Amino acid sequence: MDSPCSYGSATTGGFDAADFAHRVDQAGGDVTSAVHQWLVENGRIHPDAHITHLEIRTWRPR
Repeated sequence: MDSPCSYGSATTGGFDAADFAHRVDQAGGDVTSAVHQWLVENGRIHPDAHITHLEIRTWRPR
Protein backbone atom coordinates (compact mmCIF):
# COMPACT_ATOMS: atom_id res chain seq x y z
CA MET A 1 0.00 0.00 0.00
CA ASP A 2 1.32 3.46 -0.89
CA SER A 3 1.53 5.95 1.95
CA PRO A 4 0.21 9.51 1.56
CA CYS A 5 2.71 12.15 0.54
CA SER A 6 1.64 14.70 3.15
CA TYR A 7 -0.50 15.26 6.20
CA GLY A 8 -2.27 18.38 7.38
CA SER A 9 -4.63 21.03 6.16
CA ALA A 10 -4.43 22.65 2.75
CA THR A 11 -5.18 26.01 4.39
CA THR A 12 -2.84 25.82 7.40
CA GLY A 13 -0.09 23.67 5.96
CA GLY A 14 1.06 20.18 6.67
CA PHE A 15 4.15 18.06 6.70
CA ASP A 16 5.73 15.35 4.62
CA ALA A 17 4.54 11.84 5.51
CA ALA A 18 8.03 10.32 5.24
CA ASP A 19 9.39 13.04 7.54
CA PHE A 20 6.62 12.38 10.06
CA ALA A 21 7.26 8.61 9.98
CA HIS A 22 10.96 9.30 10.60
CA ARG A 23 10.09 11.63 13.48
CA VAL A 24 7.92 8.95 15.11
CA ASP A 25 10.74 6.41 14.69
CA GLN A 26 13.21 8.87 16.26
CA ALA A 27 10.78 9.34 19.18
CA GLY A 28 10.79 5.58 19.81
CA GLY A 29 7.29 5.21 18.37
CA ASP A 30 5.83 7.95 20.58
CA VAL A 31 3.50 9.77 18.18
CA THR A 32 2.56 12.45 20.72
CA SER A 33 6.21 13.29 21.32
CA ALA A 34 6.87 13.51 17.59
CA VAL A 35 3.87 15.79 17.04
CA HIS A 36 4.88 17.96 20.01
CA GLN A 37 8.42 18.36 18.65
CA TRP A 38 7.09 19.29 15.20
CA LEU A 39 4.74 21.86 16.73
CA VAL A 40 7.58 23.39 18.76
CA GLU A 41 9.87 23.57 15.74
CA ASN A 42 7.20 25.38 13.75
CA GLY A 43 6.27 27.83 16.52
CA ARG A 44 2.79 26.39 16.94
CA ILE A 45 3.11 25.33 20.59
CA HIS A 46 5.14 26.44 23.63
CA PRO A 47 7.92 23.94 24.45
CA ASP A 48 6.52 23.45 27.98
CA ALA A 49 2.98 22.74 26.75
CA HIS A 50 1.54 19.27 27.27
CA ILE A 51 -0.59 17.53 24.68
CA THR A 52 -3.46 15.92 26.55
CA HIS A 53 -5.49 14.63 23.62
CA LEU A 54 -4.38 13.65 20.15
CA GLU A 55 -6.67 12.26 17.47
CA ILE A 56 -5.06 10.35 14.64
CA ARG A 57 -7.10 9.39 11.61
CA THR A 58 -5.91 7.01 8.95
CA TRP A 59 -7.49 5.60 5.86
CA ARG A 60 -6.88 2.98 3.23
CA PRO A 61 -7.58 3.28 -0.46
CA ARG A 62 -10.67 1.34 -1.51
